[in-house]
Amino acid sequence: MDKKLFIIVVLAFFLRFYLLSVIPVGFNPDEASFGYDAYSILKTGKDQWGYSWPLVLESFGDFKSPLYTYLAMPSVAMFDLSKFSVRLPNALLGTAAVYITYLLVTVLQKDIKNRSPITDNRSLASIAALLLAISPWHIMMSRGAFEANLTTFLLPLGIYLFLKGLLKPKFFIGASIIFGLNIFTYHAAKLVTPVVLVSLIIVFLKDLKKFKRKEIVFPVIILSLFLTVFAYTLFQGSSTRALDVIIFKSSLGASASERLNDTLSGMPDFLARLLHNKFQVSVLRLANNYLQYFSPLFLFSQGPAEGTYGMIPGRGVLYWFELPFLIGALAFILERRLNRYFLPFLVWLLVAPIPAALSTGPGYAANRGVVILPVLQIFLAVGFVKCLSFLNNGFLKSYKRLISIPFLFFSAYLFVMFLDDYFIQSPYKTAKARNYGNLEVAYWLNENAADKDEIVVSTKLSEPHIYIAFAKKWDPKSYQEATSAWRYQELGLGWLDQMPEYKLGNYIFRPINWVSEDKDRFLVGKPEEFPENLSQKIIVSYPNNDPAIYVVTPQKHEYAKTY
Repeated sequence: MDKKLFIIVVLAFFLRFYLLSVIPVGFNPDEASFGYDAYSILKTGKDQWGYSWPLVLESFGDFKSPLYTYLAMPSVAMFDLSKFSVRLPNALLGTAAVYITYLLVTVLQKDIKNRSPITDNRSLASIAALLLAISPWHIMMSRGAFEANLTTFLLPLGIYLFLKGLLKPKFFIGASIIFGLNIFTYHAAKLVTPVVLVSLIIVFLKDLKKFKRKEIVFPVIILSLFLTVFAYTLFQGSSTRALDVIIFKSSLGASASERLNDTLSGMPDFLARLLHNKFQVSVLRLANNYLQYFSPLFLFSQGPAEGTYGMIPGRGVLYWFELPFLIGALAFILERRLNRYFLPFLVWLLVAPIPAALSTGPGYAANRGVVILPVLQIFLAVGFVKCLSFLNNGFLKSYKRLISIPFLFFSAYLFVMFLDDYFIQSPYKTAKARNYGNLEVAYWLNENAADKDEIVVSTKLSEPHIYIAFAKKWDPKSYQEATSAWRYQELGLGWLDQMPEYKLGNYIFRPINWVSEDKDRFLVGKPEEFPENLSQKIIVSYPNNDPAIYVVTPQKHEYAKTY
């Protein structure tokens, strides 16, 4: 590893590990669920619902992909169940993604047709790695237990091994394993991975035909096994979440409403159906959602629509100083300078937003769109080279220093602004979206409430049971016995915490009704669930000191009033 690359990787490591247990603030239910499942499988070989070595995690009814939990098991075993141990795998692989990006671009750059004296293999690769290392999008997605980010390591690694396999076919084995694993990271990867792989096969079909059958048959068998297992998981519930959030499900209602308005105004029914139908609404929504992820609003200005997954709403996912690089990359593409090595990357870039575009919700979902990394940084690096070539050879050559020095200061300023926004300001901006207080109050209850105390926890806290289990390190066997009674699906419910009531040991989870509650219990809920001017309460506050959660203690107990 050369000195330049070493510095970039160290920088990436620091940006992903500094205050890892503290930032991002809070701990969302998915993070807690991945961690407790890892803990449960370590102890019993079964997940929280009692399934042995599952290929799908039922979780809260959203049926998560399992890879993150299995990756978290070693760190949970070494460091016990904690925020740090659960977040550690993502931070490590997020750092490793920077190094893999460097290796991938090194392979890619050999055939770029836009060479100049500074665009040797290491320069372009280093630029791409640096842009990923300091990427706000990648830094923020690498610091929580966010399974979507795993693909930013696995997908480029799979492509790198595939390209290496064109020279030494033994690398195809590793490529098939990595591509297979990537399918089990996140829903977006289930679509993007096969498309990218097929594009690689099509582009390099002539090269693949040169190999002997025995050199490629084993990788094909491995990949087929992964695909078979994946197909099996579709019948275990892994398709449930994808179907729940897909836009086509809600398009029928929207088209019917608009069609009704037309017919009520006197329009013939056949014309109303022609103008407003499920297909038309779905296509328009898909196109609008897709273009969101390439819009300046998302990339540079407003960024993601919500902060649940560690992002900062109101901040773009790219720096403004990367705008010229984006323009340079677009010019590179439009000049048709792409060789066959670049075609699969263009496919990756264009296909990456489709899973996010197919999903319902407010849009601008950074976690669903993160599969576009690091190919976005690779094209930005090419755009940087294009801009530098223009600066070196165009009419601006005589003004090179005059332009470069202010640009460097401007870039450094924006980078420092991001560090301030993320490490200092974000706890105040995202605490509510990040479920701040849920884990803190669970730790407080574990320390202060006796096992014989009856504790009612409001389901307004969002999957409160998983925080209790996480903080208490609840015995997995006991927990699995409790989940056998949580039959939310038999009630026609999509989520566990939609049940009217469910129990875990001495904990009862349901909405709080203050008027009818037994005041000799612990009552835990949102401030709006309690009357004003309560004296017997503990307040768990957000970082800005606004109340997040109230704990109303039994009258026989006395505790400090704030936490």
